[in-house]
Amino acid sequence: MSRKGNKKRVIKTVILIGLSITISLLSENRKTANSNPLIPIAPVENPPPNLLKPPKLKTPPSLSATPSPKPPEQPLVFAPPAQFHSQIVYKASINNSKVIALTFDDGPSPETLKILEVLHKHQVVGTFFCLGANLREYPEIAKRVVQAGNAIGNHTWHHYSHNVTEKTASDEIDNTGIHIYRSTGAKSFLFRPPGGRLNNGLAAYAQKKNYVVVMWSIDPKDFLQPPAAAIALTVLSQATSGAIVLLHDGGGNRQQTVEALSAIIPKLKQQGYRFVTVPQLLQMQAGQKQRIADQKSP
Repeated sequence: MSRKGNKKRVIKTVILIGLSITISLLSENRKTANSNPLIPIAPVENPPPNLLKPPKLKTPPSLSATPSPKPPEQPLVFAPPAQFHSQIVYKASINNSKVIALTFDDGPSPETLKILEVLHKHQVVGTFFCLGANLREYPEIAKRVVQAGNAIGNHTWHHYSHNVTEKTASDEIDNTGIHIYRSTGAKSFLFRPPGGRLNNGLAAYAQKKNYVVVMWSIDPKDFLQPPAAAIALTVLSQATSGAIVLLHDGGGNRQQTVEALSAIIPKLKQQGYRFVTVPQLLQMQAGQKQRIADQKSP
């Protein structure tokens, strides 16, 4: 055999061995791929939002589920029936029941609290005619007056008894009305002129603004601080149905008035009297008048 022939056979043998090795390696890789799949990658915590997808819109609540807004609360108003607007009242004309109205001037003051305590003890109410200057100083006491079920009225700002211009009357009454509302949340159309003066410009302005001018039929002059027994005697001896009693919860020490009330209220109750506010008293008169008119009509 020649050298060339041997060389060719060696090259063929090397090529065959190389092919055999290559085929063997490929076969081994396929087995490995089938027996060892790729390990899954753990999910990433808190993945970033997919910016390609727009976020889903939340379903809007139905209209039926939306609560309706509450209507604004109406302010408490102390006002007489329409026929008493701009009128001057000394007492009410009531024949079918025994009722009486206690009224208190010149507060609110710390003395007012003592009177409220007596009224609460006996479960009765009254009407308090307040000074604007005192309302500014004791708004919480005025608030307690109304919260206890009492009526509140306007007694001007400074308690002037001299003649005043309409501008001064406006300042005195309108500013007091503002402070009645600020301290109690109530509006009032009850006016009592200081000192009972009806001709100095204050009452005339109040009438122009549809206030009822509330005077009185019983005056024990407790502002002079007489003994409690004297105050009580005057009220008890003059009490009639529809009467309006003038007392004071401001302007000084009112201990005699407080003590007198503790005697007046139980004794009048024993006589069958009920205690009402001035608006209630006037409403009773208006109701009685209407019933009489209805009875007369065919």
